[in-house]
Amino acid sequence: MSAPPPEATRFSADIELRPVRPSSPVPGPSLPSTSKSSTLTLPIATDPSDVGGSGLTDPLNSQFLHPVDRGSHAWLFLLGATTIEVLIWGLPYSIGVLHLFWTNTLFPGYGAATITLAATMQAGLLYMMTAVFGPLITAYPRYTKKIQIAGVVLSTIGTVASGLVTEPWHLVITFGVLYPFAAATYVPCATILFEWFSARRGLAAGIMYAGTGVGGTIFPFLISGLIGRFGYKAAMISLGIGYGVLSSIALIPIKRRIPIPRRRGGDEAIRRPRASLEFLKTRLVWIGCGIIVVSSVGNFIPSLWLPAFADDLHVYPSGTGLISIMNAASVPGNAIIGSLSDRWPIRTVILLNCIGTALACFFLWGFGTNAGLLVPFVLVFGVLGLGFVSVWTRMISMIAKDDPTVPAMVFSLFAFAKGVGSMASGPIADQLLKVDVLKGGTGGYGVNNYGILLIFTGTAILLAGGMGLAFRESRKQSEAGGRLGASVEGAR
Repeated sequence: MSAPPPEATRFSADIELRPVRPSSPVPGPSLPSTSKSSTLTLPIATDPSDVGGSGLTDPLNSQFLHPVDRGSHAWLFLLGATTIEVLIWGLPYSIGVLHLFWTNTLFPGYGAATITLAATMQAGLLYMMTAVFGPLITAYPRYTKKIQIAGVVLSTIGTVASGLVTEPWHLVITFGVLYPFAAATYVPCATILFEWFSARRGLAAGIMYAGTGVGGTIFPFLISGLIGRFGYKAAMISLGIGYGVLSSIALIPIKRRIPIPRRRGGDEAIRRPRASLEFLKTRLVWIGCGIIVVSSVGNFIPSLWLPAFADDLHVYPSGTGLISIMNAASVPGNAIIGSLSDRWPIRTVILLNCIGTALACFFLWGFGTNAGLLVPFVLVFGVLGLGFVSVWTRMISMIAKDDPTVPAMVFSLFAFAKGVGSMASGPIADQLLKVDVLKGGTGGYGVNNYGILLIFTGTAILLAGGMGLAFRESRKQSEAGGRLGASVEGAR
């Protein structure tokens, strides 16, 4: 007996929709009344394999949708995204090691200002270029993978070429301009995460962002070891090649959960919803940007000035060791803060995080003149201060609702805001370090001119926590979001 042809396993059903007048009002979304009946032809799968674990099928491509918050595809995506986070942010968090080598060994006695410019441009532009690639990827989602590969290629070229420089201005081009194109590789990892995780979104984001701490812990020792054993040129070339290979492998599981619709025959494919800019009219997006700018001004200062502070005191661990401990502490910190943002009101998480960070600055760093206080400070600051980025995911979710086109754009705005705050902290700190009113005072407040800088750091972070109290939805927005969420869940 021959098997039936494949098309015989599917049928068509005519569903007739007629207006229904309920006897009493029914809350939630409903179909609008119409005087005419409508007929929809829907494919009905009779093959049990088509109805998988979650029972979801892509209505546009008739492709199975993998489950949210679970399953191998979701966790492989998270593994790949976390690896990208480690690789891309490892170098910026190790820039102090390279800056010292460039200034004292590679170009001793000249080009210090240009070298510093290259070092600051790397991290600043890496944040800010997300404001370019976020909307670009939203507008052209079909080219996401190609854009990511281009980012890997350009940042790899920048890293390898930095080993061949002969003048300080070459570093501006290689590290300062080419490397930040890694943002093209990174942005989709941070935004497609919203498709794979919902209830565990904060935890997943915390795990991914923890990759920054892993990179910031490993790369300083990796770079120092390679330079010490093989020399600067061989170290940077091998580092660049390794970065390119590992990044390319990590991109393999970076895929969308909801595929881009394909064209069938001569018919036009149904497009994804066009990106809407309505979210820019909401107060939450601008409050969120303000929180991130202010918190970044304060949170970037310890990473920038703690090594010099420790060297002035001649403490052990040294400044490099303290920064490595801080970055290592951010690994569990990101996961903890991300998990809390899933369970607690986001205002509470922001406020408690900022209060804890500010108190650590005021007391542990403020009175710290030895490892007994400075090590606890970097541990607390690593968990809370560097872990603050994990609240972004919940903030973005509240702004985007269930619109899949919005997260990339909001993330871009937040990253740009962080870049602005981080870059602004440098000139502000330079001016504050010229004020000597607390010089000779108690503890760390009296070390050189750090006193006013310490007070400014804690105050800025406290201000960000106070601003976080305003990050809440109005009742009208909450009700609208609930209706939209119900509609989306029903569609799924």
